[in-house]
Amino acid sequence: MNDLLTRCKTYLFCLITVASLTACQGLFSKINDNISDNNKTECATDTTAVSFKKVAYWNGDNSDEIDNLYYASLTHLIYGYLQFKSDGSLVAFSDSEINDFEDMITYAQGQNVKILISIGGDSGSSANFKTIASSSSLTKTWVNNIIDFIEDYDLNGVDLNWQYPKDKSEGDLFEDLVSALSSKLQDKGYLLSIAVISGVGDDENYADLIDSTVFDDVNFVNVRAFNTSNSDNLQSSKQDAIDSIDYWTERCLIKNKLVLGIPLFADNGESFDQIVNESRSYACTDNSKSRDYNGIPTVVDKTEYAMKYAGGMMMQSLDQDAYREYPTYSLLDAIKETVDGNIVTICD
Repeated sequence: MNDLLTRCKTYLFCLITVASLTACQGLFSKINDNISDNNKTECATDTTAVSFKKVAYWNGDNSDEIDNLYYASLTHLIYGYLQFKSDGSLVAFSDSEINDFEDMITYAQGQNVKILISIGGDSGSSANFKTIASSSSLTKTWVNNIIDFIEDYDLNGVDLNWQYPKDKSEGDLFEDLVSALSSKLQDKGYLLSIAVISGVGDDENYADLIDSTVFDDVNFVNVRAFNTSNSDNLQSSKQDAIDSIDYWTERCLIKNKLVLGIPLFADNGESFDQIVNESRSYACTDNSKSRDYNGIPTVVDKTEYAMKYAGGMMMQSLDQDAYREYPTYSLLDAIKETVDGNIVTICD
């Protein structure tokens, strides 16, 4: 009788153990479904030479100031945003947008600044990205339309701005679009950049969805280290920038392709030029009137760090800078002077 009880207990324990392991295996498989295998790959030693990039997005505001931009302080200017439909056709710019766009191209390229067109740029374009990427015929149509647009306006390339894949399926579709664009653009000598989420805090869950293989298909990656906060409770602090660079470096993004993005706006949406207009002293701090933003000292610190561990700086977006009325407080100028090896003293 005792032997029977012992055998029953052993059998019951085995059943419970097997059931528990099966449940755990299911749980782990669900978690791992959302994590790219490339996240666990040891990165090769990065020996690539760095050509430091000064990149800015222009979102179409303050078009009357296009002729006064500090083009010579940039290496790349990304005009946004070009939208598209679910059938792969592009949404045409208005006549005034076309005039501004053509003027910007003329000014930028006249000062050896490469100009790209950014595709997408908001969460509303996500559904169309998914539709296009899910169909090889639509992808082909979409890519060909983009190539035609580049050639019509004599641009230097494209920025793919899907904000941003939300699950593994979308991550796979993102990879497919990058690959399709890259193969056609490279054949014609055009540039391709992509915008990615910071990888800091909750952003890491979504950044993990971007497969590291896409890095081989692009010229550089614009890391949107915006609206992030660590224990310092500041928006997009230097520590956030460090964490973003660390995350993407650990994902095997080489230094030359990693471009650190900084926000030219506060956490309440106010632009840097609006803040400086209230008081020039606000340009020299990261917080005023309960607003968090990047002031000149932080931008200088980030630039110095990026010069050591990244391949460039990106501004979102240039039309929010203070260069128009208060050029000595311009964040673009602070970046340029720092890269040139000059000491920025305006806040001393």
